[in-house]
Amino acid sequence: MYCSGCGQPIDPSQQFCLKCGRAVPQMVPLAVGPGAAVAPRFYTRVHRHLQSLSVLWIAYGVWTLLGWVLAMSFFSGFFSGYFGHHWHHGPFGEFPFNQMPWFAPLITVIVIGRTILSAVTGIALSRRAPWARILAIVVAFLTLIKPITGTALAIYTLWVLLPSLSAQEYEQMAEV
Repeated sequence: MYCSGCGQPIDPSQQFCLKCGRAVPQMVPLAVGPGAAVAPRFYTRVHRHLQSLSVLWIAYGVWTLLGWVLAMSFFSGFFSGYFGHHWHHGPFGEFPFNQMPWFAPLITVIVIGRTILSAVTGIALSRRAPWARILAIVVAFLTLIKPITGTALAIYTLWVLLPSLSAQEYEQMAEV
């Protein structure tokens, strides 16, 4: 075990770090039986990252919706003749949105669904709902294919919540 203040190795039986004087957190078992895992009570990985994870899921939902609103406003202006009538007819014919009027509303419904799912995930994680860990893992796997921000958030979520030790830590936090 190492001190969280200075990084020096410390004995778990010590009350304070000998170098910097920081208090050593009390150890509590996470499982009962032989070979039970032991972790600090208030400094587990799930406890440290759960609040930021919930805020990031809510922010990601807003970011996704904002990106789609900006994209739709650009596409509606760009392809509806704001810049001249020559944009409707290209070398391969008319722009495909003219033949598929259902496409933009379909994508809008999908994006709004993803936004609601992200917001529900963030709110449930912040309230420590018992089912929120499973929901966050499922949503993270669905978000893995979204480039850059979605992939980074999904990997962060899976790193925090996927290990079996994280399941035990989350169950303890959800009970409180």
